[in-house]
Amino acid sequence: MADPVNVLTDPDIDASNVRPAFEASLRFGATEDELKQLGWDRASLEAIGARVSGESTYRHMELMAAKPDYPRFVLAAVGLHTASSMGAVGLACRSCSTLAEAFACHRRFQHLTNRTAEYVVSVDDEALTITEHRVGAARPGNLLVSDYTMLVAVQLLRAVAAVPLEIRELRSRRVAMPDAERLAYEAFLGAPVTGGAEHAQLLLDPASARAPIVTADKELATYFERVLRRAAGTTEGEAQVISDTRKWIRMRLFRGAPTAADVAKALGLGARTYQRRLAALGHSFAAILEDTRRSMAEDLLADSSVTLAEVAYLLGYNDTTSFHRAFKRWHQMTPDAFRRSRGPR
Repeated sequence: MADPVNVLTDPDIDASNVRPAFEASLRFGATEDELKQLGWDRASLEAIGARVSGESTYRHMELMAAKPDYPRFVLAAVGLHTASSMGAVGLACRSCSTLAEAFACHRRFQHLTNRTAEYVVSVDDEALTITEHRVGAARPGNLLVSDYTMLVAVQLLRAVAAVPLEIRELRSRRVAMPDAERLAYEAFLGAPVTGGAEHAQLLLDPASARAPIVTADKELATYFERVLRRAAGTTEGEAQVISDTRKWIRMRLFRGAPTAADVAKALGLGARTYQRRLAALGHSFAAILEDTRRSMAEDLLADSSVTLAEVAYLLGYNDTTSFHRAFKRWHQMTPDAFRRSRGPR
């Protein structure tokens, strides 16, 4: 994942993401003055629309790692997280029908609340795997935040799933982890923690993708979808770039997947200017292409008269196998299963 513009110093994380860690810090040895030096204070974090920098979260974890009882601090902070910790995106995920739908929702809109990492969900016969791609050099705080966010993911998944989830493994980017810390995390997970991974990963039972969500609400899910799509552009002019990109992709996909250079040329922009505009909005061309394909696939599969081979062709795939792989990445089920779950049209 390419680093977004100034992501570690710009205020690119919704303050709701860090409030649990702020509260737990005060209980485990941090002073208000220390937290203020990070740019964190209660009044600021509770202000409407408040945001913090990625750099401040890394510095915060480095601060707390130097305090006594760091593992207890981490688990205390993790335990304070709810869906609202991710702002509107978390509430949208909470209203989805299954974890698979929630993963897809989070992937599309996560950049609205946090641009310091991207999470990719994949599923096969062995496991459902959540892989983190984190921005910035592998300094101590960066590595510590990776572990923390994976533990938060478990907390949130357990909170919304209507059935117990089987955690298989947490793979940490840290080569070495103190025994007390590893054992504390393993007790929380009910699964082993291993080190030295290229990217932090959380492995679950593949059946987890189908787990229903306790608070599923189709009407709310539709409402949040509209709200988040509007929020994805900060100004009318900026949103137009994304809208035009989607329209151009839709018109040309049947000829094969376009490149960012193709779209930039069609929109009358230089390739670098185009990529910078998308990055400033928290988007990448690859993400827009994938999201447009996903949306088109869902619409096309709702029409039973369109064969799977035709869907693959209209989405610009060279063969149905590539389409099947992509669709399972989006929805953790096959196109056939998705079509059956929606019923005839």
